[in-house]
Amino acid sequence: MSPVLDTVKEWINPNWGRARTVPPMDTGLRPNLRLDGATELLPAGEYEPDDVVATAAGLVFSSGNDVYSVRGGEVTRLASLGSPVTALTARDEQVVAAVEGRGLVSVSESGETEDLCTDAPVTTCVTALATDGSALLATVGSTKVAEWPRALVTGDRSGLLVRVHGAQAEVVSEHLAWPSGVGVAAGEVLLSLSLDHRIEARSAPGKRGRVLSANLPVYPGRVHVREDGWWFAAPYIRNRVTELLLDEPALLAEMTEKISPGEWFVPRLRAGDPFTDTMQMGQLRVLGVVKSWAPARSCGLVFRMDPTGRVAESAHARVDSPRHGVTGLTVHNGHVVAAARGGRNLLRLEDA
Repeated sequence: MSPVLDTVKEWINPNWGRARTVPPMDTGLRPNLRLDGATELLPAGEYEPDDVVATAAGLVFSSGNDVYSVRGGEVTRLASLGSPVTALTARDEQVVAAVEGRGLVSVSESGETEDLCTDAPVTTCVTALATDGSALLATVGSTKVAEWPRALVTGDRSGLLVRVHGAQAEVVSEHLAWPSGVGVAAGEVLLSLSLDHRIEARSAPGKRGRVLSANLPVYPGRVHVREDGWWFAAPYIRNRVTELLLDEPALLAEMTEKISPGEWFVPRLRAGDPFTDTMQMGQLRVLGVVKSWAPARSCGLVFRMDPTGRVAESAHARVDSPRHGVTGLTVHNGHVVAAARGGRNLLRLEDA
């Protein structure tokens, strides 16, 4: 809708005004230091884990083009797949990996690989995978853009939910706002819609979803289903600067045209400290020190939602912590294990 028309409507009746708001981190999302106290499972800085799953033999995670296993504290490369691995799921005794430009590939415990599905819907931008009986469910972030930041600033709504049975891929839902997580719980399909800040439950993959939680203060990501609820990764946190930009199309267009994508005013997996970074959101204080109460541009966060849609608990890292950008998680031997892509490590929560 035109900004001028929005202004006129708000002038006629202030209750008609539409403004983006970021809700506070409250109740189950109250900040804590649980991720800062987690145990690192990988050598510092050697990997960039994007997704992680638990198998009977141990943990398996993806990093770049490769799939690795963690057994007895040792990291072993299972397979090198030639292109970025964008999602994982465990099925039977194998791991299914989404490989950019290739499709879905099975990886055995011995490292043998086999193409499962190479249909067009699952060859690019697959963001999450889940097992649904004999079939697989896959979310595709976008069919038009390949990067989450660009989808955010362009308002992209071309994401898909795909059901894969055998070697055939069937698109069951379209026009989604960067779906970034999928799981199956009690016969329902859980779906994270990142750009809508919403989590839905669907009675069937192609059915219209009922909202479990809306207007979250984060962009929800991948989900791990448990009997006591569902653990979600939160790769990105919402901030008021980005929300303001999204309401100003002219300013947003100027930013995307004149500034390199690495310096856009959008959330990041890791904050970094480049000398070209804008001094925005009150983060850079005296002598460049980032205060723990400063507005966040990146975050470290996972949270558990109960079946009613209430956030029951969460685990955070401080604003100035390096343990940010959690993109995947699983539960292994009773502990939550988070893949902190921004922090370049696997983190095991000892108290969860």
